[in-house]
Amino acid sequence: MQDNDIDRRTVLALTGTTAGTLALAGCLGNGDDDDENGDEDDRTDENGDDAPADLWEPVEDPPDAVYVPTHRESMIMLESLDAGEYRIAPMLSYPHSFWTVAGSDVSRELPEDMSGVHMMFSLWDPETDTVLPANIGASIEVFYEGERVDQRDSWSMISQEMGFHFGDNVSLEEDGTYEVEVDLPALSARTTGDLEGRFTDDETVSFEFEYDQAFRDDVSDVTWIDEDEWGDRGALEPMDHGGHDEHGEHDEHGEHGNHDDEHGEHEHGEHDHHHVPYSQLPAVDAFPGTLLVEADGNGEPPAETDDLPRSGDAAVLATLLESDSRLAEDGRYLLVSPRTPYNRVPLPEMSLNATVERDGETVHDALDLEQTVDDEYGHHYGASLAEVEPGDTVTLEITAPPQIARHQGYETAFLEMDPIELTVPETQ
Repeated sequence: MQDNDIDRRTVLALTGTTAGTLALAGCLGNGDDDDENGDEDDRTDENGDDAPADLWEPVEDPPDAVYVPTHRESMIMLESLDAGEYRIAPMLSYPHSFWTVAGSDVSRELPEDMSGVHMMFSLWDPETDTVLPANIGASIEVFYEGERVDQRDSWSMISQEMGFHFGDNVSLEEDGTYEVEVDLPALSARTTGDLEGRFTDDETVSFEFEYDQAFRDDVSDVTWIDEDEWGDRGALEPMDHGGHDEHGEHDEHGEHGNHDDEHGEHEHGEHDHHHVPYSQLPAVDAFPGTLLVEADGNGEPPAETDDLPRSGDAAVLATLLESDSRLAEDGRYLLVSPRTPYNRVPLPEMSLNATVERDGETVHDALDLEQTVDDEYGHHYGASLAEVEPGDTVTLEITAPPQIARHQGYETAFLEMDPIELTVPETQ
């Protein structure tokens, strides 16, 4: 069984050397150039060049669902910065794999080499403490001694420990001081409540960080999960973003239930630049209106995340708000809130529609639900329904799964997403 604490020298060797050296170090790196059978660990690509190495192997045959990954990552959190109406927190770790999604195709993105950083950013509204989980298309430029050494568009991502964020791997050839410039375009999603009409301007923010041996020492503190739990249904708890190198608690008994505590719901001063909110959606009982029930269920409204219907392992909450709701424009408002099943992380960039039927007749046909960020209900998809009654059937069809990148433990979930058939119950 793998030791729970990775050998620090192994990580430093991986993060502080070239890809050529990595080809000899092996994936978990026991310090030997040969494997247990005496064969050299030859990591080369199709051209015969040294291939980038990861710190871990993927879980063998993971479920098509959220699962416990192999390890917890370590990172350095820099001071949060203001950019217009945005607040942004830069975070840095060692380069590592993630998975991108295009349509229903999934691709593993390997680091170009291990000399560099995995650059991450959390973005939120400091007035309401609302994380802004939408594909904003932020671009990143990296400068060294006044010369631009990297430029790229970032990936929107979700991870179990960090929730929603954006970022990418960035190669760094030299030790020294690097300057990073992040361009933030206007928010693409509809905003409502106290967020309405805001985040309409492009903004730019810059910061510096030192890349050296001390940095590599700091990010080398990787903790391995018990190998017997790799691939189990469940998730790591959210990371404590309040300070450096704090990890969420993984249940030592292997029970990976819902983390329905109100993580991160605290009062923070306007100038608290060390607090970073976690993108956790409200619990089921925080949503008003009439909660829709599964058509083939027991007719009882869901009381907690475990009770919600699933599609592709996403837990999907759907509620009908009354016509006097601030979100309703014509009739009642259908609010659909897909989330990860344990940490309640939102699932942005889905294509979702709703069909309403009554007595075999279609009342609303494939009504598109608009991606929305609200300060009270968080990220969701919604539309007004001019006519809906108790007993109506509401079918949610996911025509495209979340088009966001995923860290380990999320890459096999939220892909094959079947329609969900719900019923409007009598007034609750």
